Amino acid sequence: MRNNTLYTESQSFFSWWLCLILLSSSVASVSAHWYDILQFNFVPLFRLPGFWINLALWSLFGVLRLKTTIYENGIEVYFFPFNFYRKRIAWGDIATVEARKYSPIAEFGGWGLRRGSRGRAFSAQGNMGLQLTMRDGNVLLIGTQNPAEIEQLNLSQFLKNEI
Repeated sequence: MRNNTLYTESQSFFSWWLCLILLSSSVASVSAHWYDILQFNFVPLFRLPGFWINLALWSLFGVLRLKTTIYENGIEVYFFPFNFYRKRIAWGDIATVEARKYSPIAEFGGWGLRRGSRGRAFSAQGNMGLQLTMRDGNVLLIGTQNPAEIEQLNLSQFLKNEI
């Protein structure tokens, strides 16, 4: 699938509200042992299950990325480091392509690798995406933080007009 790269984007899942949720969870797991701390009963953080759960969540969201690459002969999208589900789409399989605003929660039930009433979605954050309608009628929406940059590529020029 790879040849000349036209566009590359890597999106993180971190947002202010996710950091707030993770921080609240971290504080809650430590404050659950606040009484022991006040009584000077030393409880090492690494012995608390909540510490390990929070460390795992912070680490996961720290490395998790939605990677999108647009080539002259197609599009590739996947969640790093989970490389087991990498989607590659050739331009010949795509009927239409458009950048559009969408509602992640209403249309797909949130962010991530999702399936909704309008098709499938790969999204990390935000509400802008590149919608691909396949020749077989399936729809795939790929979240983006740079819709204007993608629109400048004029991707419809790569679509094959054969049916």
